[in-house]
Amino acid sequence: MATDAEMFPTLTDVEMDRLRRLGTSRSFAEGERLFSAGDRDYSFFAIESGDVRIVEESSGAPRDVCLHRPGTFTGDVSMFTGRPSIVSAVADGDCRALEVTADKFREMLGELPELSDKLMRAFRVRRKRLEESQFMGVRVVGGANCKAALRLREFFYKNNVPHTFQDIEEDAGREALSGWGAAADETPIIACGANVVRRPALAKVAECLGISRTIEDRLFDLVVVGAGPAGLAAAVYGASEGLDTLLLDEVGPGGQAGQSSKIENYMGFPAGLSGTELADRGYLQAVKFGASFSAPIGVREMTVEEDGAHLLHLCTGQRVRTKTALIATGAAYQRLPVDGCDRLEGAGVYYSATSVEARQCRDATAVVVGGGNSAGQAAMFLSGQSREVKLLLRGDDLGKSMSNYLTKRIERAENVEVLFHTEVEALTGDGRLERLTLRNNQTEETSTVDCSALFIFVGAKPRADWVPDDVARDDHGFLMTGPSIQNCDRWKEDRVPCELETTRPGLFAAGDVRSGTTKRCAFAAGDGALAVTCVHQYLSRGE
Repeated sequence: MATDAEMFPTLTDVEMDRLRRLGTSRSFAEGERLFSAGDRDYSFFAIESGDVRIVEESSGAPRDVCLHRPGTFTGDVSMFTGRPSIVSAVADGDCRALEVTADKFREMLGELPELSDKLMRAFRVRRKRLEESQFMGVRVVGGANCKAALRLREFFYKNNVPHTFQDIEEDAGREALSGWGAAADETPIIACGANVVRRPALAKVAECLGISRTIEDRLFDLVVVGAGPAGLAAAVYGASEGLDTLLLDEVGPGGQAGQSSKIENYMGFPAGLSGTELADRGYLQAVKFGASFSAPIGVREMTVEEDGAHLLHLCTGQRVRTKTALIATGAAYQRLPVDGCDRLEGAGVYYSATSVEARQCRDATAVVVGGGNSAGQAAMFLSGQSREVKLLLRGDDLGKSMSNYLTKRIERAENVEVLFHTEVEALTGDGRLERLTLRNNQTEETSTVDCSALFIFVGAKPRADWVPDDVARDDHGFLMTGPSIQNCDRWKEDRVPCELETTRPGLFAAGDVRSGTTKRCAFAAGDGALAVTCVHQYLSRGE
């Protein structure tokens, strides 16, 4: 549990003096607002005298969150991300505060790195404490198996947007519908304070929350497509090394790693951390260094202009010009070739195991298909949520593709049963998954299992449908890079390609989308860092 000292550290006299050179001292009367929930590009305030109350109104009624006293400061992670404030700051009696505007705040982060670190730690702890309180954030009201509601919840989850889900089959959801005079067929509905929107378009939600933004019309040094570990690492290193960097993703930070409930073999985190937390740390680090981020945005096409710049045609209709681009879109788990699998997606069939999906199998049986780390992590996470977990393997070796620490943990788990040589034969359910038919691929015997949730983590295919045809691929569709393309007829340059360069000069690939990679989070992050070195080498050729 974080301490008050971590959340509300006191600024030193030296830090206050430095802030005075960047900001302006202002007086506020009792009840006057320094900023309000929903304000964009709001200012940072260091309290000089008097007190400032932080108030949240997510449930509709004002609630005091904390009191800032002299020597402390306002703000949370929204100041780094550029998203609207989720709370209000109100003068508690007459007070005086040193204001640093949003544009000067960015300047301050670069000039005062030690203060920047202090703010980052405090802001992250404040956000976590707020989410653990009565704060509801954005309310999502809909059916537990509604695909549109699940898509909203996944988007909020990956983009670290505080939210509360209320099922229309439960009292809270029914009360919300009644209070708004809404019907079940008008869901999903989102409510942010007094704002209530029926069947919202995800793009509009992202724009309202400040996650999707109009991309400035300029020539970027580097555009990273995909915000998994590889893309995030590239954005961190690119932005920190002075490259004008733009990061895009179709959903939000995390990629496949963001779907892992707990990663325990990532260096530097001996107690482990969730994929979402790792992604959020990387995302905040990237935007702190000045990288731009926008989601949900996908690339539809990529062309090359006469001056050699890459032109990315986005799903929003926008076009982005860049000197170099990095494809870090990762890989997607394949669907099972079983009737009903597509029909029941989001209604009992899932491709990730987070708290959003785990709700569907609480005190019931969950079935996980797959033999890699993602499947093992999912099985262990679900073992704490479900009555029992059945892990299905087509072969007979649990440790073939899974880390040793995971295999041992699964073998010791009392409510996890590993079924070898077992495949899903059929899915049954009217509107949502109810049971599975399993088949032993050695004996051909079948059995049925009552099951409310099936989690699929099997063979992956690259997310690279939009990648130009002149980019070479291996037999499985993964993008070829570096030495492997030097003798390829698509490589037209009279030079050795950079390690992560594709057959299109200036276009790089990193992480799971790249041919020959090890599907591990740390490997992908290393790829992202290496990609920036390749970008520097490429750009230096034109200087």
